[in-house]
Amino acid sequence: MITYNTKITAINSEDNELLISLLMQQRELVNNASKLQFSDLNRLSNIKALHNEFYHKTRINFQDTPSQIVIKSEQECLASYKSIKSNEHEISKPFVKHNLSLRLDKRIYSRTKDKFIINIITTDKRKLFKIVSYPKLDELMNNYDYSDPLIFVRDNELYISLTFDVRPKEKEKKNLCLGVDLGIRRVATCSDGRLIIDKKFNKEKRKLRYLKRCLQSNGSKSARKHLKKIRRKERNKNKNQTHLVANEILKTKANVIALENLKGIKAKKHKKQNKNGVSQVPFFELRRVLTYKAENMGKHVCLVSPAYTSQIDSVTGLKEGTRNGCRFYSNSGVVYDADINAAINIARRSKHPISQGNLLDGQGVINHPIACKSLTYNS
Repeated sequence: MITYNTKITAINSEDNELLISLLMQQRELVNNASKLQFSDLNRLSNIKALHNEFYHKTRINFQDTPSQIVIKSEQECLASYKSIKSNEHEISKPFVKHNLSLRLDKRIYSRTKDKFIINIITTDKRKLFKIVSYPKLDELMNNYDYSDPLIFVRDNELYISLTFDVRPKEKEKKNLCLGVDLGIRRVATCSDGRLIIDKKFNKEKRKLRYLKRCLQSNGSKSARKHLKKIRRKERNKNKNQTHLVANEILKTKANVIALENLKGIKAKKHKKQNKNGVSQVPFFELRRVLTYKAENMGKHVCLVSPAYTSQIDSVTGLKEGTRNGCRFYSNSGVVYDADINAAINIARRSKHPISQGNLLDGQGVINHPIACKSLTYNS
């Protein structure tokens, strides 16, 4: 699956306001449903109970709003509370929807013979809207199908988010495995000897984190407004960096990528160790991006147990030797790079032939995902 955003404009320019008006009504309905559900979370915990309490009263007060928009508002409200509950957040007040957005389905929109023109429901019947095209979108529209797009408003302009069902290439037969050890300073270490580090990104992120702490301690209205912008900037930088790192990892002839199963690494029992550092590394997002990119290239991604990968000597396969920072001191007296040693152990657990580089300390190849050429450093 791959998603691209583009603008949409009404064939009749006056219809843009009708669609924006519908989105504003839908936002109000979601907030009204949120207040109702918050008043009795236990009783209104399913769609049937919420629908019985909300739908008929809303249809009387919002007669111009299509019935399907009322139903979509109920579903969005229920889904939001389920997400809050699953994320273990405290529900102390009704959640409030601020943005203007709506997920379309076959009851709300339909397609026309022209694939760049769609028919969307508004406060005054259905209207035609044109999808603004560009070269990459043309290529996707010609080769793939999209489903249930999302429309939203940004800077008073209408946008549509199209998700395409990009069918991956036929996967190759598993023949060579690349182990990847994920970390904080070294975001990824590969068993073939590559160390993926971006000092510039780490420096920028430290600045953003410091600025966020300063704004949080201030607490003024302008500080909160600035803090919102900083959070958005940090989130976008992290997303971009995740894709760059995934692209660097996949620059290999190996067609199996082995990762540690780090589920629960950020749970309470792990928070004593590197609490702040671990919480800021998007391990799951990197795994998600790496998985779908690998599938599109015909490669496989597998998960292995992370137990003792940093304490086992990858040459002997025994739990012997000592790790100290970035070095692993084996009982034979040879010093390895600790992260490459761990990456090789991860690759071994996949039970496939290993793509292995020089694990001696100081012989890794450093790849900078954003900036410059790769560097090789020697001890």
